[in-house]
Amino acid sequence: MLNFNNSKTASVKSREAGSKNIKSLIAIAAISVAGIFYSSCKEVCPPIDFKGTTSASDTVSVPYDASLSSQVRNVLLEDFTGVGCVNCPDAHSIAAGILSSHPAGNVVVVAEHDTLGLLTIPYPFGTHDFRTVEAKDIIAALGGISSKPIGAVDRKYFSGETTIPVARQKWAGYVNQDLLITPPKVQMKIERSYNDATRVLKLGVILQYAETITSNLNMSVMLTESGLVEPQLGGPNGGSTGIDTFYVHNHVLRDMMTPSLGRAVSGNHTPGHATKFLFPDYNVPASWNADSVKIVSFITNADTLNVLQVVDENLK
Repeated sequence: MLNFNNSKTASVKSREAGSKNIKSLIAIAAISVAGIFYSSCKEVCPPIDFKGTTSASDTVSVPYDASLSSQVRNVLLEDFTGVGCVNCPDAHSIAAGILSSHPAGNVVVVAEHDTLGLLTIPYPFGTHDFRTVEAKDIIAALGGISSKPIGAVDRKYFSGETTIPVARQKWAGYVNQDLLITPPKVQMKIERSYNDATRVLKLGVILQYAETITSNLNMSVMLTESGLVEPQLGGPNGGSTGIDTFYVHNHVLRDMMTPSLGRAVSGNHTPGHATKFLFPDYNVPASWNADSVKIVSFITNADTLNVLQVVDENLK
């Protein structure tokens, strides 16, 4: 005799089991898809560049500083270099000679190691990796370079030149030429405080104008470090095929507190007005020697990239 009740019960249990299995499969599939999506996002999603964010609270009006009206014109020399560049030590020597022939702060040198090509790849027996994406971006914005060493003086075209980056043998002449442009159109002052215990840098940069400027402006802030011992091709003076394992690198671009080409400068660009630009607190990496770090800030014409004024200060 057939027991229909038992048959119905078995059928219901079978359907319930089947339903649970389907739900489990759906859940597993959903988790798998989510996992694939998440892992893909981790690989391809670009990082958020908080250095590029600004808000109204980033700028404050400050009293006009009459003492800045006597500020002299300073010049920025960017040395595009690399640890695997045989003639780069000679360029470093030229830059050092230019610095020593002018008052402190009158010329600011930044040695920039980009992320392109073989000449900037660190040696496996070295300690540091000087390469920065910012250096790559700057070189690209200046039209690119075909060799090293090469450099830019105030990021400008000089008469007779077809490119902004120029050979090291021309640096001194162009630096002297730009130093004659006085007074500077923009006056700048770095205000900073650094806490040795927390390694936190608090930074503000004051801008005021010697004349009305109608063009768009950008402000850049770089952090450089000197006294870094790292292998360098070319020996102490360049030209040698040997590697100097105790070569001392100076003015090395370590990071930027702004996007590569700077942040837009808002506010009133007319004489008699002063604006202070504030930056988020910066945590100086523990591997840096704070005693050898400098803050470099400069103003550029956003369209031509020409540097209007540059100033620097020691971190400490």
